Amino acid sequence: MQRYVIDSSVFNKLYLDEADRDKAQQLFVQAAAGDAMLLAPDLLYLEVVNTAQRCGVPVKSVVDLLEAQQYLLDMRAVTAAERKKAIQIMSKGHVKSGYPSIYDALFHAMAICNNAVFITADKRHYAKTQTLGSICLLSDISF
Repeated sequence: MQRYVIDSSVFNKLYLDEADRDKAQQLFVQAAAGDAMLLAPDLLYLEVVNTAQRCGVPVKSVVDLLEAQQYLLDMRAVTAAERKKAIQIMSKGHVKSGYPSIYDALFHAMAICNNAVFITADKRHYAKTQTLGSICLLSDISF
């Protein structure tokens, strides 16, 4: 079974009409079929609710969606090892192009530390950290 850490940008596609929405939905179909395991730091909950509010989507409906996905998406606190790896990931980048945020780095670190693949729609984070491995753009994933 393939293990994936999903980014908030991927989960948000479940309720926002954005490119690659069908691929985000397919990830959850795969998890429901037992073909994929979905993980995320509990930070995902906060980021998703924040995006809903910012985009004018009723927060209660998004909270309901998050809760409905609990059995498919294992959200948990990050470990000490994952935090340490996230700090290392933050150093990847360049003064001109920027460095990965601690938030994005935590998702990526969870993937690296758990033999999983971080799936993101964030092309900037991907560009800065693809050499670390364990990362894939949602747009590039195929089922």
